[in-house]
Amino acid sequence: MWDSVWLALLGCGVGILSGMGVGGGSLLIVLLSAFLQVEQVTAQGINLVYFLPGAAIAVAIHWKKGNIDAPVAAAGTVAGLLTAVAGALLALNMEGSLLKKFFAGLLFIAGISELFSKKEEQRIDDTSSKSYNAK
Repeated sequence: MWDSVWLALLGCGVGILSGMGVGGGSLLIVLLSAFLQVEQVTAQGINLVYFLPGAAIAVAIHWKKGNIDAPVAAAGTVAGLLTAVAGALLALNMEGSLLKKFFAGLLFIAGISELFSKKEEQRIDDTSSKSYNAK
């Protein structure tokens, strides 16, 4: 029973982070593999199943707010779908310990990059996003 409770709490916490655009999926993989001893490749598969409905809801909300540039999103989606096949095949054929190290390295690089980046945050209020849609 506690496993179900922990998994539900984990899903709620990661859902909040995902909705905020923090990258909750990466956190979900780490928590599943590090604390619940789920194999890395299985944790990544669970993350993909978890991600789809949440992403659909987030896309609908961001689309309604005018936060999606359709041509850019379309190009990124096509490129992402094509390379996702290669990435999935690579992950399935990679040894679990190597996959864990590869994933940890990516998280480390992303964290260091974020820590030392000097970009300024831009906040778009509702009026500017509505005028963006009108263009």
